[in-house]
Amino acid sequence: MLVLDGSYGEGGGQILRTALTLSLLTGRPFRLINIRAGRPRPGLRPQHLACVRGAARLAGAEVEGDGRGSLEITFRPGRPRPGAYTLDIGTAGATGLLFQTLYLPLSAAGGGRLILRGGTHVPHSPCFHYLSEVFWPVAEAMGLSGTLRIRRYGFYPAGGGEILAELEPVKALVGVTLAPPFRPRLTRVLSVTSRDLPAHIRRRQARRAEKLLEEAGIRGEVMIEAVESPSPGTFVGVWGLEETKRLGHFALGARGKPAERVAEEAVEPYLEDMEREASVDEHLADQILLPAALATGKTRFRTPRVTGHLLTNAWVISRFLPEAGIEIHGEEGHPGEVEVFGVGFF
Repeated sequence: MLVLDGSYGEGGGQILRTALTLSLLTGRPFRLINIRAGRPRPGLRPQHLACVRGAARLAGAEVEGDGRGSLEITFRPGRPRPGAYTLDIGTAGATGLLFQTLYLPLSAAGGGRLILRGGTHVPHSPCFHYLSEVFWPVAEAMGLSGTLRIRRYGFYPAGGGEILAELEPVKALVGVTLAPPFRPRLTRVLSVTSRDLPAHIRRRQARRAEKLLEEAGIRGEVMIEAVESPSPGTFVGVWGLEETKRLGHFALGARGKPAERVAEEAVEPYLEDMEREASVDEHLADQILLPAALATGKTRFRTPRVTGHLLTNAWVISRFLPEAGIEIHGEEGHPGEVEVFGVGFF
């Protein structure tokens, strides 16, 4: 049985999620120790438990240690089954992270439907719109197929959101070349608040984002929305499109944070990434590493910074797929070139 140390590298939930995905795909059981050992609240939190239990349900897996706060689990997978699955995190835990644990095994099993309930736009996780507008188009270019929809928004702390993913069977995954630099043919801005917040907040967010882009010589296509949600919330997203390449950033509002600052937290890193001659943002660099390792052929891209998430994800993948070649050129915290030579799993 493969034994993984959950305190390795970045030491967060990424190790667990990638291990669950690869265990389901390869049929290889694993034991994970020291889960999130260095975090302020170590062990499994509700959103991590949702990933474990969702993966187990998908494949009829045997699991030991799947309790709140557990520092160790053992996971013995069965065979993933196609079908419709409804999974409720029960908190504002990130539905985006649950989706990223399950989309590959379900697609490989023959496709199906995921209804995921919890947080859709919460801190420290990819929000729904990042998945749908940045991540998924690149995944589709690699050979995945399906639709992502938001049915109900769920901001922190209440959550209560719901996303729907309808996934087609994957026939083949192929590597993609996302050559730098990123020069968007179109940049989109989305400013959203819940309906219980004043309309001027979403308008101020939009105006500030548009102005920052204009100062950089970029014309943005601006969209403003008011949405229903169990909790008040707000966010700004900015993302660019260039053929199959995507690069984007999202920022959440918070009590006491000016609307203009929310816009700045989304737009400024977007502009910085292009200044660094990146071809993807740092989050996409981490997220496409797994499908790239499973694909046939080579995937190449330039990240604006080599992150602990990226390095840790590469380590976990190498433990399950030692034949995959992952080359990361660059120091942590600095721009880097990434080449992935996939194993042709599909």
